[in-house]
Amino acid sequence: MKLARFAPMVAVAALAAAAFGMDIGGVRLKGRPEGDLLACGGGSVWRIAPDGEVKWRKNGCGNIHRAVRRGGKVYWSNGNIWVTDVATGKTELYCSPAPRDGTFGFDITSGGTIVVAENATDYITEMKLDTKETVARFKGDPKGKDGKTPHRHHHYRMVSKTAAGTYLVCCSGANVVREYDSSGKLLWEQFTPALAFEAFRRANGNTLVSHLGAITEYTPDHKVAWSFSCGDAPELKLANLCGIYERKNGNLVVGTYANGVEDGSRATGFEVTRDKKIVWSYAPAGRRLSTMTILPW
Repeated sequence: MKLARFAPMVAVAALAAAAFGMDIGGVRLKGRPEGDLLACGGGSVWRIAPDGEVKWRKNGCGNIHRAVRRGGKVYWSNGNIWVTDVATGKTELYCSPAPRDGTFGFDITSGGTIVVAENATDYITEMKLDTKETVARFKGDPKGKDGKTPHRHHHYRMVSKTAAGTYLVCCSGANVVREYDSSGKLLWEQFTPALAFEAFRRANGNTLVSHLGAITEYTPDHKVAWSFSCGDAPELKLANLCGIYERKNGNLVVGTYANGVEDGSRATGFEVTRDKKIVWSYAPAGRRLSTMTILPW
């Protein structure tokens, strides 16, 4: 009964929060994204409206690295791959490479397949989505320049399939992106200054790679065509750049790892133009919060 006294105050606070682009949990969104966003990190996956409202959330996701929506389902990874029905909240195990730290990187292709990078086994596997019928399977190489193999937790992060049918694999502990054909033949590799988290092939043939301190676009002959570093947007107080998504206009939507702080002054997700202008930024209040991957819903 005593809580009823505070109902008007809560309603006023909610209205004020909406006016400033944040929810009453303290989530701040500066600027306005084009459409809803799907974000993951810090044990949760959630849907963000352009005004900052959290429209859907699933907690208890552990060390979640990536989430992708297809229709009414969200696929997400935390060492295993899970699938959650958005309408019902029902969650099922999709793929469980053993032992722990099995899979963090996966990609759902436009052709209706899923590509999985298995840390524990070093296999890259492409399957027809929801059937597990194998399309391709080969072993990648997680070794560094020195020939040493990192702990399995850092064998791989994200993986993506190119328009040419090849596979870009981020070997995180080795600080390198390797490209393979479907037989496992190494076609190309690009070493990075720090942990390689995500890579994808642009339409111009260059490869964009996020590697914590920066995002770099490399040409096929390893020249730097473009880059964006944490220092290019000092107002966001960035660190640990992770997930990257390219919009049709060339803008990048970027997520970060463990960059959140209790006062919400550090951005954990943002969109940046090719001339390094910030379109919007997302800053949840909470110590070491992550938004490792953030994609259009």
